[in-house]
Amino acid sequence: MPPVPKIQVFHEAGQRLELRDLGSHIELMIGGVPILTSKSLGTEFAFGRLAETIRSKTPRVLVGGLGFGRTLAGVLEVVGPNAHVIQVEKLQTVVDLVKGPLHHLTPGVLNDPRVELILDDVASVIARSRDLDMILLDVDNGPDWASFRSNARLYGHMGLLKARQALRPGGSYVVWSGYPADGFLKHLRSAGLIASVMPLKERGKVRARAYVGRTRN
Repeated sequence: MPPVPKIQVFHEAGQRLELRDLGSHIELMIGGVPILTSKSLGTEFAFGRLAETIRSKTPRVLVGGLGFGRTLAGVLEVVGPNAHVIQVEKLQTVVDLVKGPLHHLTPGVLNDPRVELILDDVASVIARSRDLDMILLDVDNGPDWASFRSNARLYGHMGLLKARQALRPGGSYVVWSGYPADGFLKHLRSAGLIASVMPLKERGKVRARAYVGRTRN
């Protein structure tokens, strides 16, 4: 018989959120659907480490979606001491969990002096940003499945154009996906981005993918 999960309930943005400790892993649920799971921390860390491709000595990186903090931890491991990492999270509940009861998953990432935490909608932050080397977007399970209805604009044509405007020449807009979503590549190309896909592995197996749209130099 599976263990009875330990459940904590939170309410924010008109949503009921459940943090479920299942013993082997932890999940954050919205409306009965897991939006975060500690099962995928390896792929999220690898996703953040994609920032190692940035050539600037003073990289500017925007991370959309705090999750359990592992994407941010991956970025911080590779970007060097002069980086400016903008971490955007919509839900105060998620920030409080990473700072508090889930601190052990990614100790101290939000206390790093390179990190600027912005509590806001990531699409709004992207729209007012400029000169970014990379945008790493991990706010949904993928470009075809939005946790919040408003997130869908991140993957549409206008949202991609705004992302391109926020990037420096040679910068990248990178979307985490827990499932194959190769149809998204054509949307990246239609926005004038050079599109590619990279596998993200967990314990040697491909568990997720990074969809990359790079601006031209």
